[in-house]
Amino acid sequence: MSKSSTSGRESADRTEGQAGAEPSRRDFVRATAATATVGALGGLAGCSGEQGGGTPEPKEGGGGSTGETGSDSGGSESVTIDYLSAQAVENSAMKSHFQESMKTFEEKNGNVSVSLQTASYGDIRSKLSSTVSSGNPPTFAEAGGGGLQFYLNDKVPDHKPFIESTDSLPDDFTAANKESAQYRGEYWSGGGMRNTNSNLGISPKLFSQAGVSNPKEELSTWSGFLDAVKRVDQQTDAIAYEETGVPGDLESYWGYARTAYTDGTDPWMRPGDNPDNPTIVVGNDEHEDQGKTDGMIKTCVKMANQFSSQEAAQRGDEDIPSLMLTGRVASFNYAVPTASRWTATKDDVKFGWQGGNGDFMLLPHPKVDPQFGQNFGISDLEGVEGEHGGHMWALEQQQCIFQASDAKQQAAWDLNMFLLSDNEFVLPAWGEHYEAIPGLKTKLEAVLNEYDLAQSTEQAYKNADEYGVQYSTTGASWDVRDVDPIRWTDINETLSQAIAGQHSAEETPGLIRQRIQKRLGQ
Repeated sequence: MSKSSTSGRESADRTEGQAGAEPSRRDFVRATAATATVGALGGLAGCSGEQGGGTPEPKEGGGGSTGETGSDSGGSESVTIDYLSAQAVENSAMKSHFQESMKTFEEKNGNVSVSLQTASYGDIRSKLSSTVSSGNPPTFAEAGGGGLQFYLNDKVPDHKPFIESTDSLPDDFTAANKESAQYRGEYWSGGGMRNTNSNLGISPKLFSQAGVSNPKEELSTWSGFLDAVKRVDQQTDAIAYEETGVPGDLESYWGYARTAYTDGTDPWMRPGDNPDNPTIVVGNDEHEDQGKTDGMIKTCVKMANQFSSQEAAQRGDEDIPSLMLTGRVASFNYAVPTASRWTATKDDVKFGWQGGNGDFMLLPHPKVDPQFGQNFGISDLEGVEGEHGGHMWALEQQQCIFQASDAKQQAAWDLNMFLLSDNEFVLPAWGEHYEAIPGLKTKLEAVLNEYDLAQSTEQAYKNADEYGVQYSTTGASWDVRDVDPIRWTDINETLSQAIAGQHSAEETPGLIRQRIQKRLGQ
């Protein structure tokens, strides 16, 4: 809520909550957990635009750094642009905000009309592919990694001229945004409106019941977290740890896979001097880092097999708030800054530890410590010491312009800059309606100054800031054409199959390696 308004939201340890009700019996919990809605495949948006001329030369000063004033898109020509977005329907508040913001943009750009089209993140890629195939794509779209494919197929223009026409880009992009918008040094995208990052989420009531008193200290390493999860499993009726194991939501694994490493080292693939023939670390007997990468793959499968429900291989992150707030799940590794996910389930959520009486607390992913491998029976990780880190959602939110007339492309770029930099859109969007990290790093302070944020949001921002390069966008640095199939199919689908019992934890790294090699033609 805005600092200027009254808020019923209780933030990090500001007040002491009341102890929750007694949990139901374990068998009942594990049975009823299956009744929660299974999350849809986490999505990638595609980007599109009307087929037409090549990349226009953006007009002088187009898309300024502040976005606070309108621009004269396309001179005196009146244009209508189609804009396809998934973020616009993430929740009811965002839907209303986008509708009002399109009117605001039109008022500031009097000769431009925006036709807002929407699809869920699970459906937007197929919708976009269909419109591109039919020769009638939207002018501007939230593309995700799918947009790179359209760029490589000459359906999306080079965005570098647009970016260079501003006074602020690419310097003002967040690091994740800047990395994600490029492919081998070329800008195929205009950036994403927002980023989110992955973290550990716990139920303070359940971990307090199991004897935890200082979660930031006791759960900071994988050994400490494992010990606490075992006690929750033994002493409560809850599912001690639930993996979001549906392939589209295994970004949880992408996040904690980084905690076996330091200094932002990528766990999966290293492009080196030849991105057409990158070094695959997964399952690579000849690579010095194989144990770190393979060990965290096995950790994902073993944690799910030992502590998660039988539904874990189909579990989506959307299920978790209701399960945790009703005492059925104690922890998970897909916690994001978006507090509205929790308040949509329960109005008076108590965020933070709050003396062990909180409803939900966000913490950094545990970091691998030298004893963890021995403690969990994963020899690959014995003696390994990593750092906190996680996955940064940025590639998924990339927005791009499609081939269209010069006037339409310029109007689409002006809309992109409005969504990135205009405070009338940015502050309510990422401070109130869908708490997230703005796509421009210069806007985060404005959000922090305007809103009283929940503990989960503040801590997520702090984690990303404190651990820096350890929070990166999975796949953005690989510079390979098939980044999305590798992420979602070769890695995540294979992991999900292991969680479902189709193959063992020991077999999983080798299977992932085989699938990536086949994809890359190695």
